[in-house]
Amino acid sequence: MTDANFTENLPSKPIDFVERNDLKGFLALLRDWMAIFLIAAFSIWANNIFIYLVSVWAIGIFQFAIGEALLHEASHNNLFQKQLSNEQLEFLYGFPVLRTISSYREHHFPHHKGLGGEEDYIPEYYEMLGLYKEDKNLFWLLFVKPVMGFALYHFLIDAYYHLKGLDYRPFKTGFQVFVFWLVVVLSFYLSGHIDILLLYWLVPLVWCFPCYMYWSEVHDHLNTVSGTRSNLNFLANLLTHNNGYHYLHHLCPAIPWYNLPQAHQALCADSPDVSYGLFDVYRKLTRTEAQSLSS
Repeated sequence: MTDANFTENLPSKPIDFVERNDLKGFLALLRDWMAIFLIAAFSIWANNIFIYLVSVWAIGIFQFAIGEALLHEASHNNLFQKQLSNEQLEFLYGFPVLRTISSYREHHFPHHKGLGGEEDYIPEYYEMLGLYKEDKNLFWLLFVKPVMGFALYHFLIDAYYHLKGLDYRPFKTGFQVFVFWLVVVLSFYLSGHIDILLLYWLVPLVWCFPCYMYWSEVHDHLNTVSGTRSNLNFLANLLTHNNGYHYLHHLCPAIPWYNLPQAHQALCADSPDVSYGLFDVYRKLTRTEAQSLSS
């Protein structure tokens, strides 16, 4: 199923919602980075292991907001008005999570072009997770397994994919990623704060960020009627720049994140696959499986 199939019978014009705003892009990035710095500062001040653990998961949310939601917007040229700006500013939202615009597009655009088809990575990914098995334990697969460390494996595979094909000659993107991280690591090390980088960036990056990625991928397409599910949970969308309006995004990838709620109401308020979070999806899926077993 392709995006072209989706857009044939839209009740309103998507062009009415296609508008980019540089200020909103910068403010979105500023919000996320400020949140990370403030959370880390509070945790350091509190010096409590329980607050640290909560802080790590909170930072992971904003890493997801930066390194998935906003990077995703930039890959579609929605974050800033000029295409060049979306690409040249990737050091703000791509490099910190070991991703680049070019590698993200190479991975993501076939998913749009042939949703559920041979070029789409989702069916193979779900197969790897064990989500197609008849005797699967859904609670284990959705919640226990990723938190226990399986999502780290996904992160390493993803990072390898994003970095393996980069050109590391001077001034090329791969070289820029290397220089970015060299500067970051040396800056923290020479200032005597390498522990802060490890505890408040690396730990959430390899533990929490992959879990949020895992849950997002599963939520968006698993067992759907249309192929794509939207998450209309207010808090989740507030924290992740309306990343939950996924059905609409497949309809109209050119609509920027801040126009998605009103565009959803105008274009696809009756979309067949809607949830209010991963737990809602879990309840629906387990209820469906129970009914199928009893029938």
